[in-house]
Amino acid sequence: MFYIRMALTGFWRYRIRTALHFMICILSVLFLGIYTGNLDDTTARLEELAKKVPVRATVINLAGGRESGLFIKEPLYDGVMASPYVSEPDFTLELLGAKGKNEYTVLAQTSLKGYEDLFSSNEKKCVVTPDFLKDQKLKEGDTLKLDLKYYKLDAESHLSSFILPLETVSYQIAGIAEGENSAAQIMIPMETARESYRNQDIPFFVSSGTFRVKNPLELNGFKKEMDAVGFLEIIPQSKPALEGYALTVKDETFIRAAGSIRESRKVLKIFFPAICAALLGAGLITSYLLALGRRQEYVTRRMLGMPCPDCIAVYLTEQGLTELLGGAAGCALSSLLTNAGIDRALTCGAVFFLCYFTATLLTAALFRNIPLH
Repeated sequence: MFYIRMALTGFWRYRIRTALHFMICILSVLFLGIYTGNLDDTTARLEELAKKVPVRATVINLAGGRESGLFIKEPLYDGVMASPYVSEPDFTLELLGAKGKNEYTVLAQTSLKGYEDLFSSNEKKCVVTPDFLKDQKLKEGDTLKLDLKYYKLDAESHLSSFILPLETVSYQIAGIAEGENSAAQIMIPMETARESYRNQDIPFFVSSGTFRVKNPLELNGFKKEMDAVGFLEIIPQSKPALEGYALTVKDETFIRAAGSIRESRKVLKIFFPAICAALLGAGLITSYLLALGRRQEYVTRRMLGMPCPDCIAVYLTEQGLTELLGGAAGCALSSLLTNAGIDRALTCGAVFFLCYFTATLLTAALFRNIPLH
């Protein structure tokens, strides 16, 4: 309490100097708030860019000229579906369904708008087009029996395929697809189709695949995982085979835009040590000038018998309280004027106080060297 009482007396006696010191503290915290605000803005811009500029990937053949009608191996398909870096996977498998003498296109899919729950399951259900219902004189809820056929890759040429029987299946008609949903006459869940392959012990393939990178800011991690899954880079000189081994990632626009923002953030981060050094320097100058103005007061107190440590403690208490209160006021103003969150404002106040009070401690050593005669 003695030190605080002495500090309050000093505040009133040197109120003009204290007010100027207090204002310097507020302005220093505001400066830090503007700096950290710019740093946060670059991070926010990166996150916003990741939402506005999606990065999509497509499975293609090794030559890079074909995106559909492929034979994409099961491990590649499973690797994409299980990846935490992937969102909105859209894989398809082309099949044929025979009913009597008529053949219809059957498309197994991982998703279908309006039927997301069904197409993420392995239920024995299908969605058909209105024309198919009319042609077969069926209605929603009826059971559809088909002789399912699949495409097998010509192992010699790798450039063509032929059709073979898969199995006889029965699907309940769960809905009717129109417009953009009618990619084929009959649509079934991908896992339902996979069960048919497994029932006949036939290697499972899918025909096409596209998906979105969940977080474009993690592109490097995504690409490493796709390499581990087994995807290859495009080799234009290779034969135009039907196997889907390669992956093309449309990330050029995002990388260009993100690169400039990252560069701005990097420059701002480089300046942080310089800003801390500048604060420390400003604190040293301010504390030094204040200490010089108190030399005679220090000598008087020492002549009256006050020990040197007590004199220094009074000085540190007075300066420390000014810097602490000025930092708190600067935090409040920074939060109001720069729309900074309380966490950012408190961080700015802590950095400021650390720099300024360190400078105050350094200048307090001046009192030890002041002669009393």
